[in-house]
Amino acid sequence: MVVDSAKLESEIKRQKQQEDKKQREAQEKLKKLEQQATEAEQKRKKEEKRVADLKRQEEAEKKAAAHKKAEAQKKAAAEKKAAAQKKAAAEKKAAAEKKAAAEKKAAAEKKAAAEKKAAAEKKAAAEKKAAAEKKAAAERKAAEQEMQARLAAEQERMASQRRTAMQRMIDEYVLYIREKVERRWIPPPDSGSGLSCTVQVRLIPSGEVIDAQIVRSSGNPVFDRSVEAAVFKASPLPVPPDVEVMEKFRTIRFEFKPG
Repeated sequence: MVVDSAKLESEIKRQKQQEDKKQREAQEKLKKLEQQATEAEQKRKKEEKRVADLKRQEEAEKKAAAHKKAEAQKKAAAEKKAAAQKKAAAEKKAAAEKKAAAEKKAAAEKKAAAEKKAAAEKKAAAEKKAAAEKKAAAERKAAEQEMQARLAAEQERMASQRRTAMQRMIDEYVLYIREKVERRWIPPPDSGSGLSCTVQVRLIPSGEVIDAQIVRSSGNPVFDRSVEAAVFKASPLPVPPDVEVMEKFRTIRFEFKPG
């Protein structure tokens, strides 16, 4: 497979534009927070003024309350006299109400007997209905459990497909990287042929190489150093556009075997 350098450069440019956009958004957010802080200060001053107004109002109300208390004491004396008269009337009324209560009790007992009979009939009907609802609920629960099992199986299938697609993309971009590194590799003199090594590379999202180490040596230190140098020369390396895949792509390993 051959890497389209124009397409890779376009992808790198697109990612840089996205980073610039994020920086602008962060600046706008900071400006908005400063504006909110100013509004909060204005609101605090307004609240202090409101508290002062409430304090003045409270003092005025306290003065009015003292006047009202004096009026209330005067009124209480008049009400006490009226209460004595009212008590006498109440005692007369209580006697009449006691008689009415006795008559009402007899009627209530008769009504209660009828309601007890109706309640027993209603209870029997409710128990029958509850049994039917219990059966229906069990059937619904079984159907829901079956549906949940199907949904869980479908979600696992989709997750498996996603993992397979991510691994396929990782393998594809590792191949792109190996090809680009091989194009930047300068064979050292007297390195022999048939040599290979495994290199581990650490990347940032833009594809820039921040570290390259040989984790399986070829046995030839000169050859190993030439491979590390080729990795840095090939930077920035092609990286997948998928953000989730890129998180797994920050550290990669591949075998370098010229030809």
